[in-house]
Order: sequence, then C-alpha cells, then structure tokens
Amino acid sequence: MNEVKKSLDAVSGINSEDVEDVKRRVLSGKRRQKKRNPFPVAATAIVAATVLFFAFNVLKDGISTADQDEYEVNELIYDHMLRSESNGNEEDATNETKQAVLRNILQIDALIDYAKTMGYSEDIEAIEKTVAEQRDTFYAELDKEDEEKKKTILQTQERNFGISYDEYFNVILKWTYRYDKAEEWLVRHPQEKPITKGEVLGSFQNKHEHAIANFMEQKAIPPFDLSVNYEELEGTVAAIDGEQVLITQGFVEDAPSKKEKLIINGAADRFVIPHASNEISPGMDIRIVYDTLSYPVTSRGSSLPYEKVTEWEVLSTNTVREFTPKNPTGVSEKDIETAYEMCVTALTDYYKAVWNGSDIDLDSFIENENLKQYINKKVQSEHDRYGGFNDPVKDVEIGDWEAKNTEDANGGFLYLHVPVMVNKDVGGYGEATEFLVRNVNGKLVIVDWYTGGKDTYDFIVRGENETIDNPDIWNDQEWVKKFDGSAD
Repeated sequence: MNEVKKSLDAVSGINSEDVEDVKRRVLSGKRRQKKRNPFPVAATAIVAATVLFFAFNVLKDGISTADQDEYEVNELIYDHMLRSESNGNEEDATNETKQAVLRNILQIDALIDYAKTMGYSEDIEAIEKTVAEQRDTFYAELDKEDEEKKKTILQTQERNFGISYDEYFNVILKWTYRYDKAEEWLVRHPQEKPITKGEVLGSFQNKHEHAIANFMEQKAIPPFDLSVNYEELEGTVAAIDGEQVLITQGFVEDAPSKKEKLIINGAADRFVIPHASNEISPGMDIRIVYDTLSYPVTSRGSSLPYEKVTEWEVLSTNTVREFTPKNPTGVSEKDIETAYEMCVTALTDYYKAVWNGSDIDLDSFIENENLKQYINKKVQSEHDRYGGFNDPVKDVEIGDWEAKNTEDANGGFLYLHVPVMVNKDVGGYGEATEFLVRNVNGKLVIVDWYTGGKDTYDFIVRGENETIDNPDIWNDQEWVKKFDGSAD
C-alpha cells in the first residue's frame, strides 16, 4: 500500500486535444495516436469527450462516482479513455498509457472535490437537466435520418468508442459538465494564494488512498514512477518578464512580436527560471525540464506560470527574428506597434549585452553596416565600462512611449521615443532612446538609434541634444567617418 501511495504522488497534468481534429476523426471513424502535449491545459481529455456530442457520438445510464460518499474511480470512463488513448486496442495499452489515463481521471475528480471544500455547492439537478436537453436535441436530429443511416451511426459509435450514446450522455458528458462548473466556480472565487495541481491531487490522494489503490490493483496498473512529474520541452522564448519566461513549443517565426497572440491562443506558457534574464533572450531556442504539477489549479483565462523548472539549456541563439510591416513597401501608422516591439526587443538585448555580457544579434534589427558597426562598438565600450560591476540586468520596463509616422519619397519612416527603467539585481536607472525605423526589403529595421542622456556613449561620441529626424544619416560616409573606425 505504501508503494502505491508513494507512486500516486507522481500524478501529473492532463493532455489537451485538438477539438476540430477530434470532430473530423469521429465523423470519419478514424483515430490517430495522440501526441503528448507538454502544455497541460485546464480543459483536458474531457474536451474530446464533449466534442463527441457535436459529432453524433453520445450515451446514457452510467454511474458518476464522485457524487458518492465512498469514492470509486469510474470504470466506464477509465475503459473508454484507455480505449481512445490506445487507438482502440486497450488490451495492448502500455503501463504508461494506463497510468496517464488514471492520472487524468484523478485530476478531474480532485478538482471537483477541491472546489467543494472551498465552498462550491454542486447543482446536480441543473447539470442533469442540461445533459438531458443535449441528449434530446441529439436524438431529435438523429430521428431525421433514415433507418439505415441511423443504424450505421449507432453501430459506428459503439465500434469506435466502445460506449453507447446513452452512456456518453449520462456518464461522460455529465462528468464533463461537473468539472466545467466546478472550475468556473473556482475561477470566480480565487484563493488568496493559488494552490497548484499537485497540491490538490496530493490532498485527494490522501483522502481516497484505499479506493485508488484497489482500482490500480483491479486494472493491473503498476506503481507510478516518480519521474512522471516532469516533462521535457523544447521551444522558442517569446518573452521574458523578470524570472518568468514565455515559451512557445516549436519554432514560431518572430515569436517575440507575437507573444500576446500566443498567450491568447494557448500556444505558449510561462515558466519560472531564476536569473533567466542573465542568460536567456527572446528568440532563443531552449530546452527545459519542468514540473507539470506546479501550475495553478485555476488557470482558465490566465497565463500563470509553472513554478518549478528543474533544468534548462539554451539550444540556439541564432534564431532569426524579423519584424514584418503591413505592406511590402513603405511604412504607415499600422506598423507602429510592430516597430515598438522591435525597438523594445533591441533595447532589452542591448542592456543585457552591456551589463550581463550576453550576445546581441544586431542582424535582427539593423541592415545598415555603418550603424551596425557603431552599435557593436557602443556595446563593447559600455560593457568594458559597466560589465565588471557584477550587477546584472533583471528586466527592462517601458515607460510612456511615443511614435509618429513621417512620409517621404522612400516610403516614409517611423520615429519612436522609448523611455526605459533598467532594473538590476541591486537598484536600477532610467533613460530614453530615440529610434528611426524604415521598411527595407520587406521588413522593419532600425535606421538610427540614439540615447542622449548625459554621459551616455551617444552623448559623448555623437554629441549633445542631437535631433533625430534623418533616416538616411548612416548612409552619409563623410558623416560616419567622424566616429573613428565605426565605418570603413
């Protein structure tokens, strides 16, 4: 019993499912082996079950174990999920698959139980009414089909999923709604200190240890390996905010400029990596190992972070970042937001290069070789001046920035004034930088970059109170020669 109890501590998060893909596979009678998703999402494998309704796959008269005083793992749900996860061959299901299915069920039941301990009152009557309405709607639509097609739909359901329509409605769909309502309540009643999935599951496990252990024995589910708490992820860094790193799985072109869309679409998650800003920059490819249970249990509509990253490494710093204008030629006010994101990324990389000694890839921001050489020299000079203080930059906060569009014969240019607060391990400082941005060969690039505060490199080398309004200034070879080898 102790071995089983210990193994249950390793229960981890729930895999999400592509809803539209599920619909297509259900309607065609096909399945594919589901890939493990390293981003556990609140709406788990249950989402796939809910979709079955809309794809003409439904059911009745099952048992819902979480309602009972003595908890039991729902065998019908377990068998159905195991069949789905093993591509219809549950007899050949691996031990890992069995453990994953049980893990998913326990996490759903644990959340419902946790909500009740927090004051949630489950309205089973209302849930059953909703289920009945959907069941009646489904059967009304089904009755419109001829008998032969109706028979085919019924047979396909049981052949592909091993459950009847009635079982689906009264067990799986009801279970789905119970989970959904409990989660909605928790979101509306946030706790002062968010509790993690692991903490909720651990409490539930202790409460129902014997029932869970008995089910594992009945279904020949071996003890869980403690390592199932952790998953490995390779992705692209989309943003950094202090110790929180936003990572999207797989390469996304220009991920840093798409960070908000990535969050909204559930295509990225945040991870806490201590001292991340010292060595990690947006656009880098990175590998991490993280605790899938260290995520807040009420995460719907939020981007709260995974709190435990056990190891990480930078895989590549050569990710090419391009900032694309709305039109292939010229710029307009519609490009201001993208230009701003580019300038903020450039400033963040610049300050980390100066204070932390990190690399900066100017090719992502600058086309003009004269300006590129000047900024490289500026970085080296400022790093020689400040890098030895061992006071690294943690993050860069942006103040009230300004921007305007100016038209000219070459497609126009954008002017941006970007004040920043550079936060370091101890203290910080503020200064403002001015940028000019053009569309060059179909991408936004910086064509001038000036930080004019007293004692800054630009103040000393270029001069005090420069007017930044000439986007072609770095093409003037005579002007460039003043900067001691910054151009040939």
